[in-house]
Amino acid sequence: MRLTGRCLVASAVLAVAWSTGATGAAAAPAAGEVVDCLAVTADDPRPSTDLASTPLAAMGVDRARAWLQRSGREAGAGVTVAILSTGISRDAGLPLGDGGTSIVGPGPVVDPTGTVVAGLVAGAARSEDLPVGIAPGAELVDVRVLDRQVPTSEGEQGPSARALAEGLAHVRDRLPRVDVVVVPLQVEPDDRVRELMSDLVGSGVLVVAQGGDRPADAAVPTDRLSVLAEQRPGEDAGPLVTPASVEGVVAAGPVPEEARAPLSSTALDVVAPSEGAVSTSLVGGTCSVGEVRSAWSAAYVAGVLALLRGAHPEESPAQLVARLIGTADGRPDVRSPLTGAGQVRALAALTATPGQVADDLDAVFAADTALPPPAGAATAPVAAPDPLAAAREQAVWWGLLGGGVLLLALLLRPLVRRAG
Repeated sequence: MRLTGRCLVASAVLAVAWSTGATGAAAAPAAGEVVDCLAVTADDPRPSTDLASTPLAAMGVDRARAWLQRSGREAGAGVTVAILSTGISRDAGLPLGDGGTSIVGPGPVVDPTGTVVAGLVAGAARSEDLPVGIAPGAELVDVRVLDRQVPTSEGEQGPSARALAEGLAHVRDRLPRVDVVVVPLQVEPDDRVRELMSDLVGSGVLVVAQGGDRPADAAVPTDRLSVLAEQRPGEDAGPLVTPASVEGVVAAGPVPEEARAPLSSTALDVVAPSEGAVSTSLVGGTCSVGEVRSAWSAAYVAGVLALLRGAHPEESPAQLVARLIGTADGRPDVRSPLTGAGQVRALAALTATPGQVADDLDAVFAADTALPPPAGAATAPVAAPDPLAAAREQAVWWGLLGGGVLLLALLLRPLVRRAG
């Protein structure tokens, strides 16, 4: 039985009852206990969950990492991922590198979004059978561009195009060796943001952005995005959601079956599941991702791209994106506004041969590739063979030959009469 986001949150509230011993240490959670990532605060003890992360198996990440291990490589090793979000908690124990910054000031990290995203990308495994992040060998760069998704006190900064643009400029100007950038937020359309995102793509950075959530969920109270608050016939969020709509940016969304009223968008490239995902909390324990957001999907897609970047350093960004999109479980040449090219498949993307995917980034994003669909994908019906085709072809040739003979006879008839 699958738990929805609301069920996970409710379970967390009802089930999490921490007790302390004489030393004040937190007791271990009961088997299968849900610890909601968004409910853990900096004042909590160090809670953890022992639940398995189900999306990793659904995307084939466990098998992809096993394939890498057999060749002596760690997933994401040597790859740097910049995360532009609410900041990454220093208590989370995540692999932070140099070069990070805070656009919104030096205050403590209060919103878990950035930490959860970082854990989904590169959280360390709890054990051999209980992984957390997709690419634990990657190094993270923390670029904090907002305080909270929903500011709750005076002075806190929510999502804004200005702060995001400053964060992107920091990445472009001071971190030339960043391999992957993930932007798990959305802002109103902005020319400066689009320009900077295009600069990063043009410089060879793999850029992922969330495909978008409804403003009621994502707390983006702007006039232009307010039209997305409710589902409408013929909806297309593509032109409205920035930076997912920028050309060359991989736009990632949730699996429609998991989300409540998912956006319909022509900008969507791929989807990734997040229901039942496990990440890292603000205080360093592992926790369950309850509320479905496209931010979590963007984190997972960035993790898969980090895995691909580390495994195929000789390939161009265009080839890596083509691996990701061309091996999804849908159709890269017939995009769905709810799923794009389909759900990402980490093992298929990792092991595909160059001949199986396009290496032209423009062709991939234009959705006009000639890629063969993966097994199980819908295809156009094949016409039944015509049993009379050969006979018809012979009849055509005999007709042409007969016509030629008749024409020759008509031309020669006057000559024959004069000769007689």
